[in-house]
Amino acid sequence: MDKKTYLCRYHNILEKIEKKKQYIDFCNERASSIPGPVYGERINNPSPSYEAPFVRWIYKGIEAEEELEELEKKAGLVRIEIEKAINTVKDEDLQMILTYRYIDWLTWSEIAAKVYYSDKTVRRKHDQAIELIKIDQA
Repeated sequence: MDKKTYLCRYHNILEKIEKKKQYIDFCNERASSIPGPVYGERINNPSPSYEAPFVRWIYKGIEAEEELEELEKKAGLVRIEIEKAINTVKDEDLQMILTYRYIDWLTWSEIAAKVYYSDKTVRRKHDQAIELIKIDQA
């Protein structure tokens, strides 16, 4: 895994967490609604389910909440790993740029505004920091 991919892991997990939260909201919405009767063609099912349709969504929501907990734990661990990797760079300006980029997930122009450099200088310093960073992929 290259250094940029390694550093992007935290953001990728945060994206998964956000999607999981949206899915949980969807499951909760489905679980709290009661579907109306379906009219039309009747399909014969040899083993009909006598469970209410919303129960399935309750189970899916519970399962998604457990997955969300695991993702949040993983995100915390990955953030710590990435912060340790960023701290291997000795220059504090370079550390700040890496933190803004990979922990706070700021755009290049937002980082430039915070550190009072031009966008081009921020990108150059970022590339310099990427060269200096030591990642532990054990």
